[in-house]
Amino acid sequence: MKRFWVALLAVAMVAGFALSASAADVKFSGSYYALGATANDWQLSKEGAGNGTDRTTASFFAQRLRVDTAFKVAEGLVLNTRFDALEGRWGQFGRYQNEEMRRAWQTDGAWYGNDGDRDSKNISFDRAYVDFAIPYGKFRVGRGPSGNWGTKFADEDIDSDQIVYFGYFGNATVGFIYEKMYESTGDGNGVLRNQADGDNDSYHVYGMYKFNGGSAGLKVRHIRVAQFSDDSYVNPQTGLLTGNGFKQKIWAIQPYVQATFGPVFLEAEFNYFTGKFRDWENNDTAGDDRKLRGMSAYLHGKVNVGNAYFGALYAYVSGQDPKSATVNFGSDGGRVFDQQNLILWGYYSNRWAGMLGGGNGALYGQTGFDYMAMTNAHELKAYVGFNPTPKWNLQGSLAYAVADHTAPANASTVDYVDHKYGTELDLTASYKIFDNLTYTVGFGYLWAGDYFKGVNENATVNDTYLLLNKLDLTF
Repeated sequence: MKRFWVALLAVAMVAGFALSASAADVKFSGSYYALGATANDWQLSKEGAGNGTDRTTASFFAQRLRVDTAFKVAEGLVLNTRFDALEGRWGQFGRYQNEEMRRAWQTDGAWYGNDGDRDSKNISFDRAYVDFAIPYGKFRVGRGPSGNWGTKFADEDIDSDQIVYFGYFGNATVGFIYEKMYESTGDGNGVLRNQADGDNDSYHVYGMYKFNGGSAGLKVRHIRVAQFSDDSYVNPQTGLLTGNGFKQKIWAIQPYVQATFGPVFLEAEFNYFTGKFRDWENNDTAGDDRKLRGMSAYLHGKVNVGNAYFGALYAYVSGQDPKSATVNFGSDGGRVFDQQNLILWGYYSNRWAGMLGGGNGALYGQTGFDYMAMTNAHELKAYVGFNPTPKWNLQGSLAYAVADHTAPANASTVDYVDHKYGTELDLTASYKIFDNLTYTVGFGYLWAGDYFKGVNENATVNDTYLLLNKLDLTF
C-alpha cells in the first residue's frame, strides 16, 4: 500500500510540473536532519539494568527526511500532504553484500540491523487534508497537524483525523476542532465491537486574540474515550457483553499568553485537566469511579541585548501520587519543548539512544510516542547566548530538575530514595553554512541525582555526558 502511495505521489508531482499555469500550483517545503551522538554511562549505573539492555555507551547516527506538498487547486482551495522518509538510525535500511554475509548475521528469520527487502517501510505518509476558504474563515478536513497550542510547551506536533473550522474576525480567531482518535472496528482477535460506540473522540473550542507585540488565547477540550466500555466488547459465541467496562471523560482548560516589550519577551501557559479516568458502567462489580486531576505550567522570559541574549524558564508537569486513588494526569512537556535539553527529556537523544537512567529500574518519564517525555517534574533553567556574526550562535545553559512525586505511578507504590533528577549543563555552537543549512555541535553533562537510584538506597548512580553533532536543512 505504501508503494502505491509513493507511486501516486510521483505521478502527481510530474503532472503538477507538466500542467499549464492555469492548473494546480504545487509547492514543496520540508526539512532533513542527520545527527551523530555518543553518550557515556547512559544507564547512569555501574551495575546496569542486568537484563541484556545495558547501554553503558550509546553511539549512533540517525536521520529523517520530511516533505510537505501543497497543491493549490484554486484560489482558497489547497490539498496538503506530508510524508517522512528514511527515519531511523544509519544502518537500519542497509543490505548485505552477498548471501554468505546475510546468513552470517541472520537471526530468528530476521535480518539483524536492517530492514532487508522491506523498502516500503522507508516512507510513511502522515498527512493528507484539504483546506478550503469560506467567508470569515476556512475549513480543514482530513488527517492533519494536531497537538500544538499556545506556546511550544506541551506541543506534540503529531497528526490526527479531524474536521477543523477557523474563524477570522479582525484580530480575533475562533475555532472548533473535532478529532477521531480511535474508531472501533474490531480488534482482530475474534472479538466483535459495536461500531456505534467504543470510540475515542476529542472536541476543542478555542479563542485567540492578537495584539501589538503578542497574543493570548484560551482553549477548552473534551476527550471522550469509550473504547474500553461494555458496548465495545461482545463475545462472538454468546453475543453477551464482556462485563466491567468503563469510559474516560476528560476536560482540559488551556490558557496562554505571549508578549514582547522592546527587548523583553515573555510567555506563559497553564494546562488544567479534570474529569473521570475510570467511569465504570457497573459500579456494583467494578468498584468506585476514579477521578482525574492534573496540571502543567510553563513560564519563560528572554532579554535581547545587542548580539547577546539571556533568559530563564520554569516548567512543571504534575506527577502521580502512588498513595492517591485520583489520577494526577498532567499530559507531558511535548516533543517540541523537549528539544531544549540535550540529555534530560532530550527528544533526539532519548529517541535514538533509548531511555536514560534505567540501570537501577528508575523511570524519569512516562513512555511517549517514541521517546521519554517530560512528566512528573519541576525544571528550572537559565541560559545565555551570543551571536558573534549573523551565521554563528553560541549558547550555554544550566538546568536543575526534581520530581513532583518520588515515585511515578507505573513504577512502584514505594517511594523512591530521592526526588532529584539532577543538574544539566549544555554547551552548543551552530553555524549557518547556507541560509537553509545549519551545522550544530553540542556537549551536555548531567550530574545525575539520586532519583535514579529508584527504590534501592544502596544503588550507585553515575553521571553521564553526551556529544552531539547535527546537520539541519530546511527548504
